[in-house]
Amino acid sequence: MRFALRIPCSLAAQLLLAASGGLLVVMLMAGAVLAALLMQGPADATRQGLEDTARHLERGLRFDAQGRPAYLVLSEKHQAMVDGLPKDFSYRVLDGLGRVLMSGEDGPAAQVLAMQPVSGGETVSAASTGEVTLHILNRPVHHDGQDYVIQVARSDRLETVLRRVGGGIFVKGGVVAAVLAVGVFTGVVLLTLRRLLEPVRAASAAAARIGPHNLKARLDGTRLPRELSPLIDAFNQALQRLETGYRVQQDFLAAAAHELKTPLALIRAEVELDDAGGERRELLLRDLDFMGRQVHQLLHLAEVSEAQNYIFEPTDVASTVADAAGQLERLAGRHAVALQVQRPDAAVRLQADAGALFILVKNLAENAILHSPPGAVVTLAVDAQGLRVRDRGPGIPAADLPRLFERFWRGSGSAHQGAGLGLSICREIARAHGWTLAAANAPGGAEFSLSFAGFADPQGASRM
Repeated sequence: MRFALRIPCSLAAQLLLAASGGLLVVMLMAGAVLAALLMQGPADATRQGLEDTARHLERGLRFDAQGRPAYLVLSEKHQAMVDGLPKDFSYRVLDGLGRVLMSGEDGPAAQVLAMQPVSGGETVSAASTGEVTLHILNRPVHHDGQDYVIQVARSDRLETVLRRVGGGIFVKGGVVAAVLAVGVFTGVVLLTLRRLLEPVRAASAAAARIGPHNLKARLDGTRLPRELSPLIDAFNQALQRLETGYRVQQDFLAAAAHELKTPLALIRAEVELDDAGGERRELLLRDLDFMGRQVHQLLHLAEVSEAQNYIFEPTDVASTVADAAGQLERLAGRHAVALQVQRPDAAVRLQADAGALFILVKNLAENAILHSPPGAVVTLAVDAQGLRVRDRGPGIPAADLPRLFERFWRGSGSAHQGAGLGLSICREIARAHGWTLAAANAPGGAEFSLSFAGFADPQGASRM
């Protein structure tokens, strides 16, 4: 059974993993070097301890006005060793003639040290008290033209104890420092990555907001890392190509609709003046009406898809709804359907394009009429929150709801002619105003709801 190492797909996770791994390797190498130092041979450790003590004593020497040693300042550790370990530690300070100027407490170590010769150079020797072995350092010191000698004696067992205690403290301190370093490093890296990736998230959000209604928008790469500039430039160039293609498509759609309006009108006039049989004539007129309706819807779709075609001004929504219902009275009469407009006492005024709102209401109401049985009542209810158009038809199949507002889509069970553009036009108009349009099944039919408080209006429409 094989196990594959999965590397995180997140850029931040990969950077954090790489940086933390690098830090861990460096710390392991540093730990190995320090461990090697701690594990150095006894002889090296002993000499190092003697030299450290001699340097400390040299720094602690204080001289009088004549330049002669007056007293010695010891650290707490060395003073404790002098007072409590007379068998294991002692020191002497001598002048150039070998006279003792300062020394530690009397004891076995001091007695052994007193028997050691004074040499002009730095030497290390060993002597035994019978109980412990002492290592002795002879270190010359020169000050203000005078020569002095510092002698230090330390036992083997003192070196062993100091190494164990110091090494344990050092290891524990190193572990704590390493954990803190990793934590601080990880926090700094996370904060840095969050700051660096914030422009990327902002660019992603800006890209998600780009759609057919704002194809002129482009991503701003000024705050992004230079490494992402080629990607941003390529994306903006792709947007430019999409915008060009979309404009060409919209222009063709509008031009085709305009070009077809006049020939259809002429053909209809010819048919109406033709003396052909009534049934054939009525069939031709129905086909022409259908074609004319599709041309008008194509033209409307091209118009409502362009933001610059909207003129926003204070609009009485209830009056617009009533006007649209009035224009559909004849259609409702032919289908034996009654239209009922419910409006509030106070006027509902919005910043909107009155013509586009009229088309939206008319399409929703016409759709409700066509899907209601004879004798039904289609309700158009408007208030300050929105508009609801409810029919008494068979309802909408659940599978059709997600595609209801798609262009050129018609339900499989639809018994009415059409190109599937009416509801698409409604959606485009609602979106341009910042409204939300939704459809759902209600008891006894379907209900289309238009909410005036949907989301921020991209064209600047607002409540009055």
